[in-house]
Amino acid sequence: MNVSEFCVIRPQNQLDSLGGQDIKQQISAIAGQKFPLWIIDMSEVEFIDSSGLGALIVAQKTARQQGCRIVLCHLSGATRMIFEITQLDRVFEIVDELDQVISDSQPLLSA
Repeated sequence: MNVSEFCVIRPQNQLDSLGGQDIKQQISAIAGQKFPLWIIDMSEVEFIDSSGLGALIVAQKTARQQGCRIVLCHLSGATRMIFEITQLDRVFEIVDELDQVISDSQPLLSA
C-alpha cells in the first residue's frame, strides 16, 4: 500500500468523553484528505466507555460516508472484551497487527 493511502490515529490512555472528543477532532481533520484507509491503533488505550465507543461509531460512519475503510488494531484484552460484550466486534473490522492490513510502509499522518 502506498504511503499516501492510509493514516493512523493513536488514542491515548482513556477513550472516554474527553478522549472521544479528541478522536472526533482527528477524524474531522483527516475526513477531507481522502485517505482510503483509516487505522485506529488502540495499543495505548487502557480504558474505554460508552462515550469512547460512540466516538468510534461516529468515526466509522464518517469513514463510510467518505468511502473509506476503517480498521481497529491492537485492542487489549479488556478493550476487546468491551467490543465483544457490546457486539461491536461484529460492526468494526478488528485486527491484531497492522501487518494484517498494510505493508511495511509508514503512514503519512500519525495523530
